[in-house]
Amino acid sequence: MSSNPHMQPLEFVLMQGMSEQQQLLFMTRYNAERKDSTIAVLLAFFLGGFGAHRFYLRQYGLGALYLVFCWALIPHLIAFVECFFLPGRVRRYNEEQANLIASQVRAVSTPSINAVPQRALT
Repeated sequence: MSSNPHMQPLEFVLMQGMSEQQQLLFMTRYNAERKDSTIAVLLAFFLGGFGAHRFYLRQYGLGALYLVFCWALIPHLIAFVECFFLPGRVRRYNEEQANLIASQVRAVSTPSINAVPQRALT
């Protein structure tokens, strides 16, 4: 499997013991789910008063709360402060997603050729 320059050591650790097909499935799903900390910070800075950064991290309840109170300045101020904490939150989000996807990929076993249903043989 080719090395990805954006791949963190956690992904390498989680992919140990996986077949090449499982590794490909893991990386495909993980790359679709992972979030970028730069995008999260920019969303918080420019659209944070509307909860855009919360929606981006799939925290829909908090995003809706920001949206309800967007007319006040408080969500805008909180979002500005959150700009400094978002890289860590995004890193934790990505770790949670990687662990979840790895456990799902490992749970799904690839069907073998010898595992033919009995009805197909009759």
